[in-house]
Amino acid sequence: MTVTGFPLTVVGFPSETLSLVEEVVATGTLAVQTLHVLPKLPKAGALPVRDGVCIVAATPETEAEVLALPDTVGADGGPIPTLVLAAPVSRADFRLRALDCGYDDIVALPIDRAELIARLRSAGMLLAGRAEVREAQITADQRYALIALGANDGLWDWDLASGQVRYSPRLADMMGLPPNSQSCVIEDWLSCVLPEDRDWVDATLEEQVENPSRDFKIEYRVRDANGATRWVLCRGTALGGGENGRATRMAGSQSDITARKEAEEALRSSEERYALAIMAAKDGLWDWDVRTNSILFTPRWKEMIGCTPAEVGTDPDEWFSRVNPDDLIWLQAAVEAQIATEEEPFQIEYRIRHTDGSERWMLCHGLTIRDPLTARAVRIVGSQSDITERKQAEQQVLHDAFYDATTGLPNRALFLDRLAQTLRRSDGTIADCAVMVVEVNRFASLANSLTPTQADRLLREIGDRLGQTVVASDTLARLEGASFGFLLQGMTDNDTIGHRALAIHTALKPVIELPGAPAIYVTARIGAATPNGSQRAEELLRDASRALNRPGLDAEKGVALFSADGRDEEFDPLAMERDLRAAIEAGGQLQLHYQPIIDLQSGRLVGFESLMRWQHPGMGMVPPIRFIPLAEESKLIVPMGLFALEQACRQVNHWRRLLPDAGRLFINVNVSGVQMQEPDFVERVAEVLAREGTPADALKLEITESVVLDDVDKMLSILSRLKAMGLRLAIDDFGTGYSSLSYLHQFRFDAVKIDQSFVRAMRQRPENGLIIRMIAELGRGLGCEVIAEGVETANDVIRLAQLGCMYGQGYHFGRPRDADTIEKLLSPAREETEASI
Repeated sequence: MTVTGFPLTVVGFPSETLSLVEEVVATGTLAVQTLHVLPKLPKAGALPVRDGVCIVAATPETEAEVLALPDTVGADGGPIPTLVLAAPVSRADFRLRALDCGYDDIVALPIDRAELIARLRSAGMLLAGRAEVREAQITADQRYALIALGANDGLWDWDLASGQVRYSPRLADMMGLPPNSQSCVIEDWLSCVLPEDRDWVDATLEEQVENPSRDFKIEYRVRDANGATRWVLCRGTALGGGENGRATRMAGSQSDITARKEAEEALRSSEERYALAIMAAKDGLWDWDVRTNSILFTPRWKEMIGCTPAEVGTDPDEWFSRVNPDDLIWLQAAVEAQIATEEEPFQIEYRIRHTDGSERWMLCHGLTIRDPLTARAVRIVGSQSDITERKQAEQQVLHDAFYDATTGLPNRALFLDRLAQTLRRSDGTIADCAVMVVEVNRFASLANSLTPTQADRLLREIGDRLGQTVVASDTLARLEGASFGFLLQGMTDNDTIGHRALAIHTALKPVIELPGAPAIYVTARIGAATPNGSQRAEELLRDASRALNRPGLDAEKGVALFSADGRDEEFDPLAMERDLRAAIEAGGQLQLHYQPIIDLQSGRLVGFESLMRWQHPGMGMVPPIRFIPLAEESKLIVPMGLFALEQACRQVNHWRRLLPDAGRLFINVNVSGVQMQEPDFVERVAEVLAREGTPADALKLEITESVVLDDVDKMLSILSRLKAMGLRLAIDDFGTGYSSLSYLHQFRFDAVKIDQSFVRAMRQRPENGLIIRMIAELGRGLGCEVIAEGVETANDVIRLAQLGCMYGQGYHFGRPRDADTIEKLLSPAREETEASI
């Protein structure tokens, strides 16, 4: 696209910014023809320019006029200038409203030279693009005129100044006008219209004269040359440019639609016979007029869903709003296919809500009636039969075939079917899943001491407890006897499988009490297997059972993982929980590592995020993903979190004393939702701060989105008390959960941490940075610091700073390190401090 010279108008600019604009224009860097400077918007908010680029600066006093300005430009159909708003960076809300009102771009004040040049160049390109589109439209209109000359419709052209109407021979024949003449006055033309339709035609044309902004279409009757009445469809468009925007010219075409109208009349005459047939029908009938989008339902149709005739109107939503959402998409698709194509009559089964709250199954047939001339759908008619009893019988047979009668869980056949579907991947890759078999220990001896009814109730209770451990994508089934199967989707990591086994053991621990029976305690053995790409469903289930029955497996803890070479790997989450508890009580194994947080503009170190690490005496450094979820499940995260808070307080006190210019240094401490549910959480935090003598502003507590919204009222109370202590709060991993900026203001957060997934997306496609810009602008507008996670390159630093992020954190600045390593990296600053003491 070639950007030619353009005029530039600036309105209401402060003197320092105006000087920068004049300097940029004077250098010739941009293709600016002329520069117009207006100290303020003209009266009534209208601009004295029709073309070029216009930058308008907004003040609190001129907000209304500035927002109304886009509606005043280009209203006469002429060139449209490119509008740019200049507003303070703190007015993020006002700048977003300006985009909605029609501004093409936003310039944040104050603005530097490079940004101004870039925005003006972009505005010039938009202006040139609009000119090319306008020229292409003119060329397209000329081609359309040539095509219309060969059409069978009658053409007309009305000059409003002279009152003359020029028309084609086809229109003269259609209207009964003199065949040898090619023009007449407008009154002669309108005299051919039947008197009953004349007022409607006059009103339509007058509306187009006054408001020549859109095309019009109207149907009316005329007398032809033989005196016969004919129906015509008149289409036209008006061209503005006259006084007060009135039309100066009107042109269009006229089609003979008499045959279509006669067909419609014949259709209407059959409605009485159709109504008699409806009264005799047992099924509910419906008739949908596609043109008016209204449906007539018979009383029988309404009776099927428990409604009286007066309770159901003619809106299609009366039907569709009652259909089960899972079935609605198929019903609408069938109807739309009937309208769009000449399909065979459709038949579909769906569920619909009855007024008594139940769902009824319906069998629906439908057939389309089309206009014989245009083949367009004009009506769809159909019937509806209640097939609820038949569907219930079918579903019961299906349920009995695939579900266990005692527990109500899927049986072995359904479990194997779902497992086979999971393993059947068309791309040849190995499915991400795991199979676990849970075998209740000594169930046969337990059942022998119970009545058959009690034994069945025991099985149902065990099934219910196991069901509490599954998520929506899992399948839990009763395989046989006291053996249950789990199909875990998206789970191949041994640690994750171990955590799920721990949840199962925990669910089975509490005593089971049955009427008339002593207290019962149950335990279980668990075997697991993951696919290798070649097994069938039955083989994978067999492998999990082989691991379950491995000799020597502890019957009351852990899970045995099947291995093809016969060496099953046993992961014992209960043993890890025991070791973690000992590590917390004894001390020495848990320590904090620190990752630096950097000011993106100055490159200055401003703080650290503290991260928990576990140095296990036997396993070495344990990854956080392996022990943090375990700590939360077992509530060991509570003493662990208190330990982290104490260590962070001591460390920030130490660094603030030893490092120069570290008076504002802070450390971020992650807080778990489990910690915050403790009734004395706030008091514990206050005690640590007082005991360690740590200023409240030296800490930021990081809280994830999901924790905040689990219990809004309770969290609001807790966070308000923390804020009252002077502590600062940060919302962590923003964008990965609910991602609503509304609660940033409600909970008075001090910082927003943008999740690293957005930074990765920006690195792949620069335009994805617009999301970061939006979060940064709105976050700053709410008074929050904006911290970007996942900074890995120097280019990330530059780009994130440009997008408005204040701080950054990531491997580019440093990986998490222990406190001694951090001090060594900062040793020059420390030595300088000690030398000056």
